[in-house]
Amino acid sequence: MTESMKENSSGCVLVTGAGSGIGAATAATLAASGRPVALTGRRLEPLNGVMAAITEAGGHALSIPCDARDQSQMQDAAQHAIATFGPVDILVAAAGVMPVGPMCSADPEDWRDMLETNILGVLHAVHAVLPNMLEQGTGHIVLLGSVAGRTLFPDATVYCATKSAVHVIAEGLRGELTRRRREDGNRIRVTLIAPGAVDTPLPHTISDPQSRAATTAWYEHMDGILVPEDVAETIKWAIEAPEHVSVNEVVVRPSAMIR
Repeated sequence: MTESMKENSSGCVLVTGAGSGIGAATAATLAASGRPVALTGRRLEPLNGVMAAITEAGGHALSIPCDARDQSQMQDAAQHAIATFGPVDILVAAAGVMPVGPMCSADPEDWRDMLETNILGVLHAVHAVLPNMLEQGTGHIVLLGSVAGRTLFPDATVYCATKSAVHVIAEGLRGELTRRRREDGNRIRVTLIAPGAVDTPLPHTISDPQSRAATTAWYEHMDGILVPEDVAETIKWAIEAPEHVSVNEVVVRPSAMIR
């Protein structure tokens, strides 16, 4: 482990959705900078794969199976991370699902999964780490939104609604903590990252055949899309900004993406 890695190891990072995609890439990127990382997600096997890669590279990581939709599981995961690595300095709420489809033929269970994962999962993660951050007076909360939180896409009404909600949650939380800062001096920052098209497993989880085909074709015909590491580096840049700088929102799109 390099000297620069040691400098960043005073607290830990908790990442939801860490088994794949942006969550996995962010966990690896932040672990490479010397931060112990608690990996959470629904399935243990992918988490263990990410943990093994981080450990092999000289970092420190812990797999914690956890469904962010379940508040008690999220609380237990945060406490496990704190007991193992110390205070949670950084939360990256990257867990999300995208089973989009036309409103007229969609399965309401897909709506429920998006609402519970993309909104409640974020709230549960914030609720699990925020008391610890307020107690220590510092921290950084990073929420994964999407350009879909700003723009409606075909067959993605409910998904776009959930990501729009994450944008509102991030800004509301930032305002609340800023007001509290005048009273208790906390230095907790909140950042919303809104990626455009990223090469992750999400499009392959779309259950509606026509929506899946349309989304896949849209990705394939774009002249290059983001990879998860692009978003991970953006997150790293935001959290490593000077303490007096609050990076509130970052939209990161492929250069070829219009909206």
